[in-house]
Amino acid sequence: MSARRTGTRERLFAAAMELIGQRGTDAVTVDEIAAAAGVAKGTVYYNFGSKNELVAQLLEYGMALLMHALRPGHAQARGDLGATRGDLGEVRGMVERAFGFIEAYPAFVRLWMGEQWRADGAWQPVLSGMRARVLAEIRAALERLAARRHPREGQDLDMVALAVFGAAFVVGTDRAADGARPLGPSVEAVVGVVAGAFEAPDQARAAPRKSTSHQ
Repeated sequence: MSARRTGTRERLFAAAMELIGQRGTDAVTVDEIAAAAGVAKGTVYYNFGSKNELVAQLLEYGMALLMHALRPGHAQARGDLGATRGDLGEVRGMVERAFGFIEAYPAFVRLWMGEQWRADGAWQPVLSGMRARVLAEIRAALERLAARRHPREGQDLDMVALAVFGAAFVVGTDRAADGARPLGPSVEAVVGVVAGAFEAPDQARAAPRKSTSHQ
């Protein structure tokens, strides 16, 4: 994709997410999105074909930005401190970057969270896929942690990933809206969900891992 077309999509993404985040998808017209992005209405249709396709593709575009932020390679490139702070550092860094994304794209997050559980939502397939990809990324980080710490008895990593997802987006959205909540305690509140699901490092070293194979 050319740099010019990428720039156009970025402007449309910002404009559409802001308008839709404020008023909902049904109340926003293509004309308004085009005007807010500083492009002709025909440019919207040239790039996307319809308003529904515009929203679906912009959700995917926002998802790509989020996944890029969450992945460990992005943390290494940025030199995030979270990646070096103990064995929970990867999770801590992931939560920090998720908060940064929520702060940078609050309208996108409002749209996603608002539409996620609507049974009749037009973008359910897109939103369900987005949620699955984020949960898989969190689950992968938890699996890497499980190589160093034992999950506590009865813990299911899928459910822990879901709890982290929910906590991160609720706390992150509240923090972005409030503007006064400090980053550190907000991050630690979410990291505490993970810490509580795993044994402490000294326990993990002292206790042999139980076999999960069936006798």
